[in-house]
Amino acid sequence: MLAEFWTTIAWDSDSQWNRLLPPGLHAQMARRAFPEVSKERVKCVPWREMVRLSAGFLILKGFLCSGERPFSIIGMYRHFDGKVARRLEIIHPDAAYAYEGGALQTFRRAKELGIRTLYEQPSSYWYWARRLLSEEAERNPEFAGLLPNLMDSTKHLEWKDEELRLADFVFVPSEHVLHTLSGVVPDKRIRVISYGAPPIRSRKPSPREPNRPLRVLFVGTLAQHKGISYLLDAIDLLGSQVELTLVGRRFRANSRVDEACSRLRWFESLPHSGVLDLMQEADVLVLPSLTEGCALVVLEALACGLPVIVTPNTGSLEFVRDGREGFVVPICRSDAIADRLDALNRDRELLAAMSRNAHATAAEKSWESYRSNWVNAVRAALCS
Repeated sequence: MLAEFWTTIAWDSDSQWNRLLPPGLHAQMARRAFPEVSKERVKCVPWREMVRLSAGFLILKGFLCSGERPFSIIGMYRHFDGKVARRLEIIHPDAAYAYEGGALQTFRRAKELGIRTLYEQPSSYWYWARRLLSEEAERNPEFAGLLPNLMDSTKHLEWKDEELRLADFVFVPSEHVLHTLSGVVPDKRIRVISYGAPPIRSRKPSPREPNRPLRVLFVGTLAQHKGISYLLDAIDLLGSQVELTLVGRRFRANSRVDEACSRLRWFESLPHSGVLDLMQEADVLVLPSLTEGCALVVLEALACGLPVIVTPNTGSLEFVRDGREGFVVPICRSDAIADRLDALNRDRELLAAMSRNAHATAAEKSWESYRSNWVNAVRAALCS
């Protein structure tokens, strides 16, 4: 089905340059390799993205890459979008599939050429998320600094709204994202296709110690939109009954989070294999996010047989049923998190049953099934 695949950087994993890269940069570039796509179909627009990535080591980073400047994420994406738009007239595909924030020029040109427009909305609708996070900043001012930027320009938001209007169909990863688009995009134009879980990994055997603390894991940016304050409050309520491991970078300085990182087991960064190893050793993953599209870390946890405690806003209700693979708790409720952790701590048989259910669900929700569902939805969209 693929005519061309456009990206900023497509790294050749067989390149001799790999041996010259420092480990950190090597790992970053490896994530930008696409071996499953034939090289003649890959088209790159690399130079602005290379400047943006390199600017992290420059004093001029704020000047070059902030806001909507040419080398910011927004500026890079608009430049990229323009390149793709000009290409459409040459190859004239049946459809253009583009992502939030980088589709406007492509979709405008596609409409002129009679090409179908398919849009990926991977996260909650921006106005919905901004309203929710603004309310959270007022409710919890101590952690307001750990919320993402709520001040995107009116121009940028109007840009993304026009993308939605120009889309023939909008693809979203969860019913949660569908809900946030209510009243903005008609349901008949939205297709929900849940993401997939990686291959199953067996649980690491551990001796039965009924009196040991419950091993709790959090993976994600230590930010308030991930519900970090509510997790820390829940852990404080339970004291020595639980042991918390945090994996993720600090978003900004915050006395409460900084103190937790110094007191608890904390990894600022781990290779992906290291995160999966921790998942195999933990008893439960907690992700009390206020807003997500579809949290991949939850699917990875299920594949490791790790029960989860999530909110409805993680976009995980397609594969986490309350009381089966884990628990679903309301957002902003540390007491609810503590209550479910206490239940698992007291009932290790329930914990074991949820672990088996997690494995079974992950086996059903594979990336192979995602690909099949996606192909069927795109074909149906082209025929409608």
